[in-house]
Amino acid sequence: MFYVIVLLLFFAPVFTHAATCVDGRVIDDAGNDTGQTCDPSPDSTSAPYDFKNEGIFGCNQVAGANASAGTMAAIGGVYVPVNDAAVTLNTGILVYKECVLRPLQDRLRESAMSALLKKQYIGVETGREGNKRYVVDIDDELLVVDDRAALTYLTGPALETVHPSYREQIKRALAVNYRAETRGTGKQDCDYVGDPTTGEQPFKLGNFEELSDTSCNPFFEYIDKKDEMNAARAAAKANQMTMWDWGRGFYAVTDNAQDPFAEKILTPSSVVQESYQQILGSSVRQLENSNDIGQMIGALFAGVTTQALTDSRGLSGLSKSVAGRPSYLDQVAKESSQGVIGAAVNAALTILNSARQVETNFLAIMNAIAKNLTETINQIRGIEKQCWSLVVPKVQEYASQNNITLEPAKIRTATSSLAFSQQVIDSQISPLAQAALTNVQSSQRALGLIDQLIAGVTNTNSVAAQRLALQQLDSLVAQRALHSQYDVVNATKQRDDIQSAMGNLFEDTKVAWADSLDPAVGWCNIQNPDVIKQWAERWKK
Repeated sequence: MFYVIVLLLFFAPVFTHAATCVDGRVIDDAGNDTGQTCDPSPDSTSAPYDFKNEGIFGCNQVAGANASAGTMAAIGGVYVPVNDAAVTLNTGILVYKECVLRPLQDRLRESAMSALLKKQYIGVETGREGNKRYVVDIDDELLVVDDRAALTYLTGPALETVHPSYREQIKRALAVNYRAETRGTGKQDCDYVGDPTTGEQPFKLGNFEELSDTSCNPFFEYIDKKDEMNAARAAAKANQMTMWDWGRGFYAVTDNAQDPFAEKILTPSSVVQESYQQILGSSVRQLENSNDIGQMIGALFAGVTTQALTDSRGLSGLSKSVAGRPSYLDQVAKESSQGVIGAAVNAALTILNSARQVETNFLAIMNAIAKNLTETINQIRGIEKQCWSLVVPKVQEYASQNNITLEPAKIRTATSSLAFSQQVIDSQISPLAQAALTNVQSSQRALGLIDQLIAGVTNTNSVAAQRLALQQLDSLVAQRALHSQYDVVNATKQRDDIQSAMGNLFEDTKVAWADSLDPAVGWCNIQNPDVIKQWAERWKK
């Protein structure tokens, strides 16, 4: 760490901290909530966070290679003797998919199916204007159909053909008779009283011939219309029974028209029943098809159909609370949600621990590079100081022999500035040091963020906090903000190359300064009279 501090003093670039908008809050690159609000992307306010295919849960080269535990543990490291990079990468992705993503996918599938079950259950239990979408009481529900058919007949155009003088009386008689038939004794008391002022026609010998025409006789007209209404009622109930037969006891989704014969089917009852049956039986099929421990679904979700059959309240009991406990469906949803979070946390910890190991190795290599560069800087400056300790006495001796007066201030300026060393440092070491410093700082930030994310997914029971940590990790991996094992391999090679280059630079600089015959290069070559004369001329008063 000392060498990093030294480099920080030598090269101090300005770094800016990036910030992201998560759920309307500004989150800095360290994962901290800054307390500021922000405008999220247009779709983020209406939809939950969408994990990226390039992130932690995607089966691709970024996630598979950069974050997979398989590439490091299952195959003994990325580069092994006689290693084929393509085979190594593909193997890592496959191991990552099967060992990390598959358990999570199973839990996500279970959670999604349990959510669909609850949504469709509510639709079936309350989807018919608050009523169940399946038959509960045949007689009562056929009576509702009968009522609708009778009301449609009585209020429709069917009675327009009746003579207006007694149309309302026949309509009232049909309604009273229907009520007596469906909700009374089935008999109607006769209260017929002839009254010419109301249009009623009493039976008299004088108008017998006129009344023999059925269209002019209220009684016969009533009989005809009653037969028509009964036929409409019977047809409506028969249609309803047919739809129940098609749907095995379930209602179709219709436009809810009042007239049973004008009602349009939007979703056939067979589709309603079969889709609901598929959802109810999904847990059993998943249990049957599971072929490893990770595919075993939760006990509550697996027992949905059994609960519906054994509960004394039947299907309706799935949404009922017992003794203050959550309903069976709520327990299924909670168990599935906890399973998803648990699997996601396990996957995240696998990735985070792998990423932390990679980042630690990368930081150690960058620190080694920084240390080597710092040592080279000190060595080159040490050579220059040694050179001045040889050059200054020789120049003073030459000046004394040639009656030249030297300016001490000029000597101090030349020997203290270490300009020759700085020239080499600026041209040969500074670019490498800047890159190393940037890598050290970015790796330190990444390592701190990884530790913070590990704490975020393990040291809290808050689902929201865990979700935020997973989102941040997913975003980091998708953006390639974390170093990969391949970065470590490249950094290792870079470290070795830099160490070799710095060794050569040190030796070449020492030889050039001390042995070159060119005074501009071999300024430390005290065996060259021109070098001593040159310094004497520069330092004289």
